[in-house]
Amino acid sequence: MKTGNLKRIFIIISLVLSAHVYAQYGLGKIEEIEEVRSRKLIVMIEEPREKVLKKIAKNPKRGSVEDYKADLKNFNESMKIVVEKFWPYSKVGIQYKTFDEIEAIKKKKSEEYAVIACLSSQPSTMSAGFKYAEGIYWVKDIKDDFEDRDDLMFSTMIVNKIEDWGKVPVYYIPLFDVFPTKASLVYGIKGIENYFNFRIQTKKNGAKAKDERERIEEQVKSRAPKLANKTLLLRQEWLDDELTSENLKNYYPYKYQVCDRELMDKIVMEGDGNYAYGVVMPTVVSGTSANVVIYAQFVMDGADSQAMCIVKPAKMSVGIGGKIGKKNFTDKIMIKIVEQVKGISE
Repeated sequence: MKTGNLKRIFIIISLVLSAHVYAQYGLGKIEEIEEVRSRKLIVMIEEPREKVLKKIAKNPKRGSVEDYKADLKNFNESMKIVVEKFWPYSKVGIQYKTFDEIEAIKKKKSEEYAVIACLSSQPSTMSAGFKYAEGIYWVKDIKDDFEDRDDLMFSTMIVNKIEDWGKVPVYYIPLFDVFPTKASLVYGIKGIENYFNFRIQTKKNGAKAKDERERIEEQVKSRAPKLANKTLLLRQEWLDDELTSENLKNYYPYKYQVCDRELMDKIVMEGDGNYAYGVVMPTVVSGTSANVVIYAQFVMDGADSQAMCIVKPAKMSVGIGGKIGKKNFTDKIMIKIVEQVKGISE
């Protein structure tokens, strides 16, 4: 990769990590944002996708069709629960439709709906746009979300107007789970709300993106010390090999709990401010000749899923496959989190 491209990517990385859920992924005009906020909502639900079914048929180790259908049923139920609790705009008449059903509504030239959906993509294809027809990626035991796999995937929540369904979304936000959990769905919807609020306030007050980015950085810095009084949840699959529930105390002196997905979902759904939760956040940045995947560690407030700490990659050199950062929480990352809590770093 050329030096000029690297320089451009590093500038983008800085913007992404300092204002992750804001302007970096905003593609819509103010008028489109206002329309989405005022419209009736359609939520895309998942049904078995041909591409996944073919992979299952070729390799039974990926899981069975029955497993796949059961997980899709759970996902659809989670989407319904999360949307009906956290969607910040009108909840009257929310509809749940499959991809084909949404396509049919679009063909009728309707302009009364906004649509949200979760889509999965490979980093190598994300700059070409989202593949709406392929939905979300699945294999059984997908807990190893960010471990090395032949078919590395990332999932994103998108929101769009029905007439622009299939095109560039009004807004999209990366999720921290490939097969979305309730916690990541809550994060996605809150990210949509935060971004819309940011854009509307920017229009009203004439604030610049730089001003907002600085405000967010200060907000994160002010939240970090409060982590000392919360219990930090860390999912087992995101702990590096050298970290265990027993030796974490050697690097993190405050209250913590190594948990499973179900407990993290419960805390986030309840908005329990006694907790914070750590996630590994993947971000795909498009360059002129290649896409770079950045991994950063975020600590979110259990009360509102807003960032309390952000640990950026220690080295900004692009590794094999265009990857930057660690895929898990390591001892060094935990030390950096503590430094932020104490106000002595970043």
